[in-house]
Amino acid sequence: MIQRHPSFSSELATIPELRKHRLRRIYLTTAVQNLLNLSTDTTLFPWARRTPTDGLRATIAVALALLIGKFAGHPAAGAIAAAAAYSVGFAVFHEALASTLLSMGLLTLGIASATLAGSLCAQWTWAVLLLAVVAAINYALLSDLSATAGWIGQQCAVYVVVASYFSQGLHYAVGRTSMVLAGGALQMLVFTVFHFLRHRAAEANAPPLTKRLRLRVAQLVTRLRDQLHPSHATASYTLRLAITLLLCTAIYRHYHVRNGYWSPMTGLLVLKPQWTSTLSRGIARFLGTLVGAGIAFLIALYIPLTTPVVFVLIIVFAWASIALQAVNYAAFSLFVTLYIVCLFHFGGFSEASAAHIRLFNTALGGAIALLVDATGKLIARQTASSRSSTSANFVQ
Repeated sequence: MIQRHPSFSSELATIPELRKHRLRRIYLTTAVQNLLNLSTDTTLFPWARRTPTDGLRATIAVALALLIGKFAGHPAAGAIAAAAAYSVGFAVFHEALASTLLSMGLLTLGIASATLAGSLCAQWTWAVLLLAVVAAINYALLSDLSATAGWIGQQCAVYVVVASYFSQGLHYAVGRTSMVLAGGALQMLVFTVFHFLRHRAAEANAPPLTKRLRLRVAQLVTRLRDQLHPSHATASYTLRLAITLLLCTAIYRHYHVRNGYWSPMTGLLVLKPQWTSTLSRGIARFLGTLVGAGIAFLIALYIPLTTPVVFVLIIVFAWASIALQAVNYAAFSLFVTLYIVCLFHFGGFSEASAAHIRLFNTALGGAIALLVDATGKLIARQTASSRSSTSANFVQ
């Protein structure tokens, strides 16, 4: 019989222990990495991405819209125009065609159309649910076309969701749409003045706009042809987004939840094609909204909310959200919450003390988005596993 050296036997005995130790290290490293990935939208602050100058320019149109509405005796109309100017101001970070100005114009027409459709359908739940599905499909397909196209689709979906909450008839729908167009046009005017004052020489040396436009349109047409045959990932994301909006909208309309549009709007903004991105965005948005709602409650409790005070708060919060939009999503959500609360108070749509209701709706929308996303990924994983098993059995 062959005799083994004792030291050799002891080395063999340590192999399982070494393997277990390595597996523990791998699992721990993976867990830490996943935790870091989930917290990137909350804990990281790349300050080099801040845009304070762009934020300042964008808030000029917001301030003008509020002042014009107030002095004209229609603060609600001024608030609607200011909201549109605020949204269109983000176009400086996106170029849908060959210029930022064209992006602004395209977005203005998109959100105005979305506002009209949402306002006209607001009194019928079935119509609002149908609009939610159309908005989800439009947003998901445009997201696959380009980042800028996806952003435009997202903003249009947001305006559909918000407008469909307020059911006040044809006169209101037309008036609200007109104010959205006015706010977008005002932002375009302010941008044009600053752009040509600062970049007149660069604009003169740039290629002609028509040439840039033809090139960009050709690129978009090519991508659009590819979109006629969407990938499985795009179809899956579209389905998950549509289900999320349907569930959020159906719940808030069935139970008549106050400010219920925050629920589908949160689901729309949180849900992303990748699970990790959805969870990271969901955590950041919830924490930002939580802190923002708490600050808004304290402001309403201890500060007299006179018109000048609310006006200043709107401008400060709008500027901060635009300046930090690329720095940290939690901070962005915080200032967006404060901005919207103050803007709605200025327009007489709701009270600043109702921030806790928005927090509930945000939590509801985020939870539904995460649940739908996790369920979709689980079904996809089980389907892939079944296909693998079937293929293996077929080969055997």
